[in-house]
Amino acid sequence: MEAQAEPGDMLPRTDMLPRGYAAGAALPWWAKIGGKLAIAALRLPHGLLRRAGLIRHSFVADTEARLLGEPMAHVARFVARHGRPPRGVLELGPGRMVTRAAAYAALGCGPVTFVDVEDDAPREVEAYARVADLARAAGLPAPALGGAADREAALAACDARLLIGGADAFARIPDASVELVLSDVALEHVRRDALPGLLAELRRISAPAALGIHAVDFHDHVGGALNTLRFPPSFWEGGLVARSGLYVNRLGLSQLRAAFAAAGFTTRVTEIRRWPEPPAGAGHAHPALRRPGEDDLVAFARIEAEPAPR
Repeated sequence: MEAQAEPGDMLPRTDMLPRGYAAGAALPWWAKIGGKLAIAALRLPHGLLRRAGLIRHSFVADTEARLLGEPMAHVARFVARHGRPPRGVLELGPGRMVTRAAAYAALGCGPVTFVDVEDDAPREVEAYARVADLARAAGLPAPALGGAADREAALAACDARLLIGGADAFARIPDASVELVLSDVALEHVRRDALPGLLAELRRISAPAALGIHAVDFHDHVGGALNTLRFPPSFWEGGLVARSGLYVNRLGLSQLRAAFAAAGFTTRVTEIRRWPEPPAGAGHAHPALRRPGEDDLVAFARIEAEPAPR
């Protein structure tokens, strides 16, 4: 099914990217990928690799813009469309950004649910109290978290919860109970065969007035180009790549929008970052991927999704 164009597609914000965008360390792409795969082949304990800094969640910048500014912008976008704060927020793959629970509470958005495949959220109450302090400094009625006994108490005071897992986690979210769905460079990490099921769950839990705001990287997460397109699905979808932390589902923008449409959403693109020409690897994509050529120019997009009438 092809995604249908929406009025918001006519003039999305478009930025042309400089050469070397997201290139990372000055090593050949094959050396970066080979090194990650070699470490994965050793099957070292996940916790050990984390402590050594060899793997980490994408979100490590606990800046005021990330902690408070982004929730304010997302809620403001919903308010602009519906005239009130959202009743029910879901954030996918938040990592450390679970601390934003205090920001959503201050914005009047409860209940808030965070869903992640692993628990990377801070456990110290101070991290959540800091966001509450930032919200109060901005004139928002944030909850008092200083006296919370632990992380769970701090989340409860924000009318928030953290669910860890996959489909079993979504099963705990009632039908049509969420009005604002957020993901920030998370959807590209969902396994290709699991994405339809995830989007179907998002459609099930979305209220009629729901708005989804999804920031998606379409480039490799090592090297910033499209060299991972070279690998056959039989290898890329296997366990070694999954353990390495390299995995992205290699869907292009048009393919992702088609997946949203198949799940019952309409979409519009509000922001695009484009390469001026196809990056390294684009001309060597495995034929099984069947990517449209236009997708090879898109490194990043912000997509808004709303439930289509059933």
